[in-house]
Amino acid sequence: MRTPPHNPRHAADLQKEIGKADRRRIDQWHAAMRRDGRVVLRTNLVKTFALALVCWLFVGAIILTFAVTPGSTWNPLSPGFGGWLVFFLLVVFAIGLALFGIGALLWTFVFPFVRPQFVVSRWGVESSWWKPGGRVMQFATPWSGVVDIGGEFHWRKGAIPDALVVTITARGVTAHRNALIGNVKSPEMVTYRVLRELKAKPRDVLVFLREVHRAQAAHC
Repeated sequence: MRTPPHNPRHAADLQKEIGKADRRRIDQWHAAMRRDGRVVLRTNLVKTFALALVCWLFVGAIILTFAVTPGSTWNPLSPGFGGWLVFFLLVVFAIGLALFGIGALLWTFVFPFVRPQFVVSRWGVESSWWKPGGRVMQFATPWSGVVDIGGEFHWRKGAIPDALVVTITARGVTAHRNALIGNVKSPEMVTYRVLRELKAKPRDVLVFLREVHRAQAAHC
């Protein structure tokens, strides 16, 4: 669920997240920027394999559900048909199996192979992944094209913590985006969501990007 742009709860939660930012880590990134002119944020393999494990657990649970459920239970033409509610639930499970199966394959085999990374430099920001022969640019924009750096909360129920996604809004004419098929259109504004699978925490990335953006804007 995306957070509405002017939601009071969103603003309050965002300020709380900013207040928890690791100042020592952010200062280390600033020192690296002054020294090297760039900071490379790589993906966290522990997070990647944790997501893969969760997907495989769901896949296993769904397969087990189908294995212990007689086929006649969800066959409307069978005398042992369990009813349309059971049929609907099994269809939902089938869709879930497809989605979690795709996720399990991606997190297990694709994501660790392409090794996405996010680079913050004096020029701007770049997101890329690896393929044989070199890295492929997924998204890039100079600081002069950045309009806003914010965050979206994915609010969750139960014991699962809310998730913060860092967003970069840039002018479409200044942003580079890669398309798997065809050409990418250039709208007036483009919003890029920074990967949550980076080793760095989203709140630290958010504060760092805002500070670098503010510093670069002051130099222009």
